[in-house]
Amino acid sequence: MRKRVLSAVRNIVFLLTLIGSLYFINQILMPKYILKNSVWPTTSSYNQFYDMEEDSVDVLFLGSSVVVNAFSPQEVYNHYGIRSYNLGSEQQSIFLSYFWLKEALRFQLPQVVVLDTRFLFELHPGEPINTVEELTRKCLDPMRFSEVKREAISELCDIDREQSELSYYLKNIRFHARWSALTEYDFIKNESSYSELKGYAPIADYGSMEYLAFTSTGDVGSRQQTHETMHAYLDRIVALCKNKGITLVLVSLPGNTMNDAYNNTLVSYAQVNGIDYYNMCDEKLYNSIGATLPKENMIEHENIWGAAKMSQYVGRLLSSVYNVPAVEDQQYECTREFYAHIIKNCELIHITDMNAYLQAINDGQYTIFIAAREGAATSLTDDVKQSLGELGLQADLNGKAGWSYSAVISPENGVSEILTEKKPAKLSGSIRDRKTFYSLTSCGDFAGWASSIIIDGEEYCRSTRGLNFVIYDNYLMKVIDCVTFDTYRECRAAR
Repeated sequence: MRKRVLSAVRNIVFLLTLIGSLYFINQILMPKYILKNSVWPTTSSYNQFYDMEEDSVDVLFLGSSVVVNAFSPQEVYNHYGIRSYNLGSEQQSIFLSYFWLKEALRFQLPQVVVLDTRFLFELHPGEPINTVEELTRKCLDPMRFSEVKREAISELCDIDREQSELSYYLKNIRFHARWSALTEYDFIKNESSYSELKGYAPIADYGSMEYLAFTSTGDVGSRQQTHETMHAYLDRIVALCKNKGITLVLVSLPGNTMNDAYNNTLVSYAQVNGIDYYNMCDEKLYNSIGATLPKENMIEHENIWGAAKMSQYVGRLLSSVYNVPAVEDQQYECTREFYAHIIKNCELIHITDMNAYLQAINDGQYTIFIAAREGAATSLTDDVKQSLGELGLQADLNGKAGWSYSAVISPENGVSEILTEKKPAKLSGSIRDRKTFYSLTSCGDFAGWASSIIIDGEEYCRSTRGLNFVIYDNYLMKVIDCVTFDTYRECRAAR
């Protein structure tokens, strides 16, 4: 009897160890998409959603990457006190939006759901759920295991027979080859600590100089065929929202394909189902938002300034039309500063005046790397010299235009700099408690006319004439800007 008990105990311990090992392996091998390495950081965005207090989100945004870039919950909260969350993801089809809505309702009961219509129409011919497997996994993998996820995987594999149901549970089947590409970030338990934007993903680039908004030709009879499966899951979203007493709002964002046929189809669907539809591609509605190109880009993937305009517009609608209340919530109050820092990062890459740039990077969140090349200091103004000094730099560059010069300014290690006349100026070391390593080389006129700034094995220096800067964001753990100021003639930026 005792032998049987011991044998049973051993079997149980072995089984639990096996299950634990498989869980650990699957978590490690699953790709991580965070602000460090992705424009659309779904891993951290969805992890942060699960960290939100229950019943604390009053508005949900759902849809593809254009939604992720368009709606900033922090912007909505800062202006209207409305608590929202962006559950969009790259190429999130209506099928995936439906299951993320179901998953969200396990934890939240929003008053309003805003859904983009882009994927109601066929975008990926031959793909049964109108998006590719890679991005389906990017959307579904971070979802916690539940009956909702089981249902999503089951229906996905029923619709798309090419996909393996088992591989969604045992991710090592799909991602076993990632062993050789694992990084530090695959072993961090809480990726949400790198994204406090509640699902929003910022873009810093400016847009086009103009946008030709949609204007109806008066063709009221044309219709655009919808994707059959997407149409069916939109019907399920409508039914789910009505069943839960949630107001569903459909939107088309600037840059979505739009003509009379698309518009008529969407207007008709909204009328039949008794829901509101806002075509923000429409000239009158687009102009009423008040964005100014090229900086405030709202076209296709909106940048952070266009998203601010879009989010403020939607915030007004949520407040005045849908009566979503303002609620002071520490979950949003505590992320104001982080959001302001992200805006500052985006603005930094557009600064061309050297003195303004030096003042902007005088920030404890940054590690600053500087490597001179060729004539590096002929045209430094008094204001620029003063700003360099305020960064903690002490080397006197006056009269040393052809010298070699390297510097590192780190909140962790202080200031290191080296100025030499006829040999390269080299610096090397680490930041982030020896997790990130760097190596700098500067060669002036007398030492080879070259410069280099290598961080974790990657070259970031532009290596052009003047002072080359590389700015590393210690919180985001990534380089956010690489710029040269040609200080031989004038202190202007080149990127």
